[in-house]
Amino acid sequence: MARVQSGQSLALALVLLAAVAAGLVQSFNGGQLLREKVRLSSALDAAAYSGALVQARGLNFLAYTNRALVAHQIAMAHAVTLASWAKFGDAQARQLARANPPASLIGGLFGRSHGQAYRSAAAAAGAGTHAAWPDGALARAFAEHDRIVHDVLVRAQATVQKTLAASRMQAMREVFAAHFPGAEAELDSSLLADTLPGFVVRYGGQARGRLKGMVEDAASRHGFLAPRNATRRALLPSEWRCPWLQHELRRRGATSLLDLGVWRSVDTESFHALRSNRWIGCYYREYPMGWGAAKGDPQQPDDDLPHVEDPPADFADEDFWRWVRRHTNWDLLDGDANPLANSCAMSESVAWPGRGLPSFAEIAQAGRPEDGEVALRFAVRAVKPAATMATTDGKGPRAGAGRLWFGTQFPGNAMAAVAAAETYFRRPHPRSDRREERPSLFMPYWQARLSLVDPPERAQAWHRQGAGK
Repeated sequence: MARVQSGQSLALALVLLAAVAAGLVQSFNGGQLLREKVRLSSALDAAAYSGALVQARGLNFLAYTNRALVAHQIAMAHAVTLASWAKFGDAQARQLARANPPASLIGGLFGRSHGQAYRSAAAAAGAGTHAAWPDGALARAFAEHDRIVHDVLVRAQATVQKTLAASRMQAMREVFAAHFPGAEAELDSSLLADTLPGFVVRYGGQARGRLKGMVEDAASRHGFLAPRNATRRALLPSEWRCPWLQHELRRRGATSLLDLGVWRSVDTESFHALRSNRWIGCYYREYPMGWGAAKGDPQQPDDDLPHVEDPPADFADEDFWRWVRRHTNWDLLDGDANPLANSCAMSESVAWPGRGLPSFAEIAQAGRPEDGEVALRFAVRAVKPAATMATTDGKGPRAGAGRLWFGTQFPGNAMAAVAAAETYFRRPHPRSDRREERPSLFMPYWQARLSLVDPPERAQAWHRQGAGK
């Protein structure tokens, strides 16, 4: 009887050994699956972050090019202003040579410095040729800035905006493939979520008015483009009918952005001699000393400047005041401008054809709330088939939804991972005025980061996995 029972312990040991072996195999398979899951998730996180980084670089590129658009407009404003100054100096040199008025008279009435400044205009004789279209140096500079704006920067913006989604996916594929060079895992090209469509829009037509305000604000920071207005009065009265008035020397100049991108600069200087007669009493007789005008569109009207189209070369045939009364509505006593010099400037102005303010990229208005953070976000999925996993049966998790492997469910006979990333706007340092910086494509403060996966995105990924997609 003892000899019969002695074999039962061996059978029990074999059963226990088989159970332990099965447990070890199961533990090994579970460890391998966990390792593959971590590897897949890490690769997908790296790919998602790379995609968000491509988005950030694309938005920052648009911001830098937007700022470049403004900078080129300011350069064009400087070119136009230099042109009007060149024309002004050329005209003043001619008036000095004609002694109309004499430099000695200007110096005697308004001081030695003004007389010397008038005489120095002789050095500017012929300077107006630099503004001539199309061969003048200033005209060529203006045309080159206009070309770069419309043919280089605007096209580059449009290309980046058009290809941003494809560039993002390409970057994610390359990063993911670097983690799985044997193509044993696949990145799903159909994103689970994506806010890129409609996030960036182009503003053209009348919407370019938004860019005009930024350009004018930038121009106000340049003293060379500031108004050039000054009035000097003689020390002594000259007319008994109005002893409270004196001769005036008026310097006027302004650089303006008209309509949607027409730069115009006008510079004038006139001696206004105080006179009187029994018909109209006291009035100012204007003697233009210098004038110059340049603008970016010959068709742009100049109705805001008091002037006439064809001013007379002299007033030998008709008194100045009579001509003004017959042909204009100028105020000869209380006026503040140089209307006759304006007329000379307009009749000799140079016009440089330009294409005006360009279209530009900006985030959609709907994406710019008064408060809250604006982010460009997407979610992506990756799949690793069971056959590519290093388990003892070479199959990984068996087919069938709902099978658990160390707390991770793998439906569809494959392993999947989900990641989300976003591109967000944040200044690297606070503003000096302590105000919040609103998200914009004029400030290159776009950064990238990973984001938590939302429950609807996980549910969608689960649905795709269960459907075998």
